[in-house]
Amino acid sequence: MRSIGQAELALAAIVDRAHRRKAFGKLLAEKDTIRTAIAEARIEITKVRQLCYLAAVMADEYGFKAAKGYIAMIKVAAPRAAIAIIDEAIQIHGAHGVSQDSKLASLYTHLRTLRVADGPDTVHLITIAKEELAKGGGELGAAVSGINKNVEKYGKFSHVEGGALYVKGAPKKGSKL
Repeated sequence: MRSIGQAELALAAIVDRAHRRKAFGKLLAEKDTIRTAIAEARIEITKVRQLCYLAAVMADEYGFKAAKGYIAMIKVAAPRAAIAIIDEAIQIHGAHGVSQDSKLASLYTHLRTLRVADGPDTVHLITIAKEELAKGGGELGAAVSGINKNVEKYGKFSHVEGGALYVKGAPKKGSKL
């Protein structure tokens, strides 16, 4: 995806700046905060690259309908990660990062536009949520969530929907909402 490439450009700009710029007598590359920013950027790029690969494999092997959730995930995750990395690059560059001498501000603007052009995040998030809800929580979900037995014992919520705080027969795996 284009977003991943733009994130790589921003990371390259951070690394270049870290090797060329001094602050308080040291190269930025020697500062722990800059090293942390570089490491975090690499982790985020790798995560979205792997998610992109997973979406592509799912589409190739099972078709686009089966890959719909993964495609929605990458359409949200990649631009978000890239914008965060570009923003960090701008911070590291300081005023230079938003000047006409740097391409970082332009990268940010184009990527923010892409986030909307590719469909608002909310649309993709709803697609992801629908798939998760259709799977159901299963036995493990119910075991981890648990039920507060004191609700029925003390009748604290008898005024709420006739006292039915917990829905009996919640949707099972594969049911439509």
